[in-house]
Amino acid sequence: MTAMVYWNYEGTNFPYTVTKQTLEVLPEYQIRDDDIVVVSYPRAGSNWLLEIIGKLLKAAGKITESADSIITGPIEVILACCKLPGYVTLADKPSPRLVKTSLPIQFAPRGISNPRNQVKVLVVMRNSKDTAVSFYHFNKKLCQLQGVEEPVSWGEFAQAFVSGKVSFGDHFDHLLGWWQMRDDPHFLFLKYEDMSKDLPKAVKTIAAFLEVSLGEATITAVAEDSAFNRIKEDLAKSQFPSRRINARKGIVGDWKTLFTTEENNAFNAWYERKLGGTGIVFDFE
Repeated sequence: MTAMVYWNYEGTNFPYTVTKQTLEVLPEYQIRDDDIVVVSYPRAGSNWLLEIIGKLLKAAGKITESADSIITGPIEVILACCKLPGYVTLADKPSPRLVKTSLPIQFAPRGISNPRNQVKVLVVMRNSKDTAVSFYHFNKKLCQLQGVEEPVSWGEFAQAFVSGKVSFGDHFDHLLGWWQMRDDPHFLFLKYEDMSKDLPKAVKTIAAFLEVSLGEATITAVAEDSAFNRIKEDLAKSQFPSRRINARKGIVGDWKTLFTTEENNAFNAWYERKLGGTGIVFDFE
């Protein structure tokens, strides 16, 4: 099996679809007053959250198309459809724009990492074990989609993940970077596990944060339409090939299908070392 392919920029690994030029330009990228930004580490629930936001905005009459029609993909990634980074294609989109990024906070546009206008930033977080398993399976599917040799084995990937030697860097460093904004009113922090446990409550919280006025019946309908299996069906029809392979199982605790006892112990030690006392606590099943 081949080694994972990435390059390093200022101490963080990135896939080759993220270029040095993009990372140099993005800090000054202009974020609009009414942009809605979704931030997450890869495979932590950003596409699910984007679909929920899109359904809420459409129900409120703020957009007329689906989320898939108005998003561009991550602002930092060169999109296969047009060979341009997401931030370039996003520039011509009408407001309100749905902006997606997996960048660590130190590389994000300052209008997101240190907002001064009315932008709304939603950060979705997922437990490291399920994130790692989802990331691994996504990489395999992406290799198949691109017709290239498959990446490393699960054991090698797990070791790289816990060492922070994967694209977009250490999962917990990524979380902690954004977590420092938790008291900023521009931000809403969500957990994938909480969304899975009580989706109607999560949808209501998201609607309130976005200041979308919808009746209880509409909120309930959006929640029902945002169940993971429904979202999986929506993503399968996406205009973007990479989004079609995004949804897999969507369950909490899927990590048990791959983790050995040794790997689980290593992740637990890493979790305690990095997140102990920070206020970030995850459910793992």
